[in-house]
Amino acid sequence: MLDIPSIVKNGVRDFQCICGRRHLVPEQRVLLGMGVLFDLPQVLSELNLGKKALLVSDENIFPLFGEQVVTLLEKSGVGVEICVLEQPSGFFYLEPDEDARSQIGVHLQENPDFIVALGSGVINDLCKFIAHRVQKPYIVIATAPSMDGYSSPGAPMLVGGYKVTFEARPPRVIVMDLDILSQAPLELIQAGFSDLMGKTTANADWVLRHYLLNEYLCEYSFELVKEGLEYLSREAALLKERSPEFVSSLSVALFNSGLSMTLVGDSRPASGLEHLVAHYLEIFALHRHLNPSLHGLRVGAATVVAQKLYVRFLDEVHLFSSFVSKKKPEVLLDELKLHFGPLFLFVEKEAAEKLSPPLAFGDFFANPVFVRKKVEEKLLVVSHVEETLKRAGIPSSLQELGFGESMVRDAFRYARFLRKRITLLDLLDWFGVLEEYLDWALR
Repeated sequence: MLDIPSIVKNGVRDFQCICGRRHLVPEQRVLLGMGVLFDLPQVLSELNLGKKALLVSDENIFPLFGEQVVTLLEKSGVGVEICVLEQPSGFFYLEPDEDARSQIGVHLQENPDFIVALGSGVINDLCKFIAHRVQKPYIVIATAPSMDGYSSPGAPMLVGGYKVTFEARPPRVIVMDLDILSQAPLELIQAGFSDLMGKTTANADWVLRHYLLNEYLCEYSFELVKEGLEYLSREAALLKERSPEFVSSLSVALFNSGLSMTLVGDSRPASGLEHLVAHYLEIFALHRHLNPSLHGLRVGAATVVAQKLYVRFLDEVHLFSSFVSKKKPEVLLDELKLHFGPLFLFVEKEAAEKLSPPLAFGDFFANPVFVRKKVEEKLLVVSHVEETLKRAGIPSSLQELGFGESMVRDAFRYARFLRKRITLLDLLDWFGVLEEYLDWALR
């Protein structure tokens, strides 16, 4: 069974990393184990966060655990203001949009000293975002091992229907009670596992940029998640049993992924082309009033295709020694305006930087054997993502999640314009082979 890193357990505040940088470790308590929720009063007493809390949850979670958490907070001498978020009509899930932020804002008028997030992805992101904006500490009581955002510095928000990730401080306390996490709906546990698979291609993209554009790279951040990837992919068939041991290891692996982002200062260790595709599908599904499915499930299914693209690219990397862009920037710009429509305003800045590829790729293609080796060290920690997802009983294709073939293809064609960060999709497009690779990978 995996455990949280020693730097967190031992309260390390900063350390000199093998990457050459000095990383800051957040001041954070992590409670992991059976029944650790009941340790909350003692921890709050030690931290002295204040005497009034705003408890934020939703209509599904609060009836299950809300009253218990309120009792524990009151036992700590903390008064509680309760905000139970309502899922708006027309949405398949609660979203971190303007309406949800407004609902929480009403309760902030009671001037709480700190915020308590009782929930998983959206609840945590909302509380992280708002706590950072109003300069108040927050704690999170995790209710599902569904994503790696509990310990990460980013808070994805919907702004005008477009997903924007804002910088925010991680929580002061993370409560991961296995009694609670093991009860999570199977689909949420699958989402966390599936999201974790995406760290393979995310780190392959990071290595690609390191040798392509001389971008900074931290090997330690990958070491934080490597053991979890190896163990959980090997034991994937146990997911359906929801054993506390498996759920604990999954929770630790997701925590470590979030920590890796905090140490580096952004999402590079955890988010690559697979996340861009997942974000694209969510944005367009919401605008078309389609079921977007869960974030982690989209990431895992996108990783299956991304891994195929990478395997072929690495097999043919020796063919890319000479570079001639086949794209005309002005034609592509018109294509993007037509495709994104009103959403183009959100991608215009990022797209402008990608319309013209870099003039030089450093030493990237000077030693293709070496580059292939370094990328494969990250990419093939899980050698067959598709087979691993199937053993875990998780959808392994985006079509299984309800996305049509044309929408999936568009996601891999256009998702790269959602962020400035370079991925394999950019490289394949600059070389004029993206469509050919997609024909091969998606058939």
